[in-house]
Amino acid sequence: MTPLTEEEALAALAGIAPGIAARAAAEELSAQTFAEIRAAGLPSFVIPREYGGGGATLPAASAVIRALASADASAALILTMHYIHATRLLTPPDPPEATRDLARWLAVNEGLVNFASSEGFSGAPSRGGPIRTVAVEGPDGSWTLTGHKRYVTGSLVLDRLFVSATAGEVVRTFDVPADAPGVRIEPTWDTFGLRGTASHDVFLTEVTVPAGAVAAAYDPDPPPELIHTFGVWWSLLLASIHLGIAEAARRVALDFAAGPRSDGRPGTRAEQPRTQEHAARVELALLQARVLLADTLRRPDPPLAMATKLLVHGHASDAVDHATRLVGGASVWNDNPLARHHRDLRVALFNPPNEDVVIATIAQSVLGLDQKGPWA
Repeated sequence: MTPLTEEEALAALAGIAPGIAARAAAEELSAQTFAEIRAAGLPSFVIPREYGGGGATLPAASAVIRALASADASAALILTMHYIHATRLLTPPDPPEATRDLARWLAVNEGLVNFASSEGFSGAPSRGGPIRTVAVEGPDGSWTLTGHKRYVTGSLVLDRLFVSATAGEVVRTFDVPADAPGVRIEPTWDTFGLRGTASHDVFLTEVTVPAGAVAAAYDPDPPPELIHTFGVWWSLLLASIHLGIAEAARRVALDFAAGPRSDGRPGTRAEQPRTQEHAARVELALLQARVLLADTLRRPDPPLAMATKLLVHGHASDAVDHATRLVGGASVWNDNPLARHHRDLRVALFNPPNEDVVIATIAQSVLGLDQKGPWA
């Protein structure tokens, strides 16, 4: 497939979005949705052009994720994780040949990847939780992995897993085919929102990978440019999902407002003061979210991106709240799209960085405690 430009990617997504949105109501991961996403060329959109991908910039990737989230937030989170980790893998200069081969494979096959790091009963790795999955090096340089991973977003449609494991004294990350012998998915994801991410547990039992499967981009002490890129892509693509969810809620509310008045008088609900107030508040919240995200995309910086993720989620939550209040009691029924948008946005709150981490980072930056100067 010819690599897509941003305009082509958005046009391709627009063509499949109605079907994706219709299937999202089931709140389950849809194989058909991801077949269409692959056929549209969206997974390869962020792969550098030198490997056959679209070479998308962060603003272009944000636009695609935001549009997809407006149709299906769960699908958008799966594609977001792929965009983030594919970009991290290929950010360091002069990657090893095994990494180049993987990039070419992903571009040709519209493959999907994600990081498998979190584990049960050990705490979040982002907060210092230990990695209990073990990698043992064999005499020929190959590695054997055994462990249990949780919250593997997109588990049922992934082609590759970047598995973190303790290898001797350090934690390394390994490129593992999702269908490798010894890899088993346990359907444990049972949440009230983002159910379609299928973020199930993954068990690895003596999974063998070659020496070249070590992903250098995930080595301890990554270079500063990698930390910068990973930080801004992570936070701003998550913010793009939050905004996309809120924009979907806006459409539901405006469609409802176009219906007949609820007091028996002639005209539409849009003529009623209560409807007008909540519609205006939806717009005000979305305006703040859109301006903030657009501004940060122009001058990406990790602390600013983290703050943007936090603030956009708050504005998006306000927009969804006023959309539900505009619609009224009908919005609390499970078959109303607003109920799903509310649940999805609430569950999305727990994707890191969490609020306490963002606040601490901003404080250290603005007070000069990280010795990097003002953050904004």
